[in-house]
Amino acid sequence: MKKTFSKPGNILALTALLLFAVMWAVWFFGYRYFLIWLEGYSYFSTLPDFASLYKEIPEGLPGYLGAFLHQFYKWPAVGAAIQAFFAVWPVVCISVVVIRLFKEPARLLWIAFLILPVFVYRQFWDMLLYKSVLYSLVSTGIMLAVLIATMIKRPRWAMPKLMTLKILNPVVMVAAVALSVYFLAVLDRGNKEQEQLARLEYLGENGRWNEILQSVTVKDSWENELKRHYVLMALSETGQLPDHAFRYGLQGASGFIFYDNVNPLALNCNALFYECLDMHNAVIHQAYQQGVQTVPGIGFSSLRRLADTYIKLKDYTLAKKYVDILGHSTCHKAWVKERLPKLESIRNEQPAYIHDEYKATISDFTHTISSMVDRYRDNKKYADLLLCSLLADEEGDKFKNLFRYIAQVQYPDGTSIPRLYEEALVLISMVDPSAIQGYTISQDTIRRFNDYVALMNAGRGNQALKKYADTYWAYSYRTN
Repeated sequence: MKKTFSKPGNILALTALLLFAVMWAVWFFGYRYFLIWLEGYSYFSTLPDFASLYKEIPEGLPGYLGAFLHQFYKWPAVGAAIQAFFAVWPVVCISVVVIRLFKEPARLLWIAFLILPVFVYRQFWDMLLYKSVLYSLVSTGIMLAVLIATMIKRPRWAMPKLMTLKILNPVVMVAAVALSVYFLAVLDRGNKEQEQLARLEYLGENGRWNEILQSVTVKDSWENELKRHYVLMALSETGQLPDHAFRYGLQGASGFIFYDNVNPLALNCNALFYECLDMHNAVIHQAYQQGVQTVPGIGFSSLRRLADTYIKLKDYTLAKKYVDILGHSTCHKAWVKERLPKLESIRNEQPAYIHDEYKATISDFTHTISSMVDRYRDNKKYADLLLCSLLADEEGDKFKNLFRYIAQVQYPDGTSIPRLYEEALVLISMVDPSAIQGYTISQDTIRRFNDYVALMNAGRGNQALKKYADTYWAYSYRTN
């Protein structure tokens, strides 16, 4: 048994399996949402045109193979296995080279592990898998070349005794694995940040808004713009925006969407936001913008959104176009099958664009959402977005007039008013007492406001701003 375990091939098999398990665990438990995100950012087609594309661009064959493999990242366990394979396979190849070329190869397998941290150090940001595939292909080529050469004449090169010490195998192997795990899971904080953002995107895509609110702290929201956008979207979707908007860092109407930002995460956030508002033209625009950031010019995430949006718009021609495109990938058969009945149901329908033109403007969010409020006066989501935008832009008079218009439908006599609206009305009433006439302002808001004013008048402004940091009063003071 001891002799069997001392064989280099058996040692290699055991260490490779252990290494694969470690790297798989790091990827699966540490970056499962990032793996899912990579699938949405990628694109692959079985059509000849797609293969021809990769003949013309620098990524070539490695890029084509990477695009094919990315399809399977929609299942994180499979994606983690592919990532682990890319780390393990070059080690295996170089180990075979060591076994074929040197005497006492069982004691020299540590040499192959030296390349592990070198590769893993840059693996996370190899988002096209170009370097990963290329690294594996080169390693495979070296291994095959050595195998063929040693079939003709097999050398037995001896290494210095110092390099064949028994202690080197376990020490170097463990050190190489530990360093690789450190590089992947600890060293670059951007890795974890990317995973967190990918998780927020996943939760948003699946409507799990409360989990977003539980995941992002107030500090996170103030420090990271994308996190802030997702929190504000979650507040809007759960009806909590007029209570907590300023707590999470809303600083203007532009705080709800990204302008002039080509980051695919930001563009997808925009598309999801407009999707939640049923602004289909804006969704299409953002989906196209997101798609062009990928190497092929489109990604699975964009394609799925475009197909679903055109189905909602009853545009059979364009919906079928994108469903067909997805049907030529490897992993969308079930997705396409699920949508075929919906697609057939709109075959003879007239596209809904004629009823949707008022939603077309996306360059001015305040103007866009105003159109929605004007058309759907009783829709609380639209009203909250517009009212909070006006407050964030310090448009007190516009807020006062719009709120009176909306309150007739959404806040009839005696209905409680959201906290931020109460705070704004009370503050405006210091200049215009009629601002609060006809509304029931809670005694708690009046008490807090009187305390805030008293602290300010007593020259204790810092204390007042700290005590009432998430109020409209503090926000208005800081922005003026």
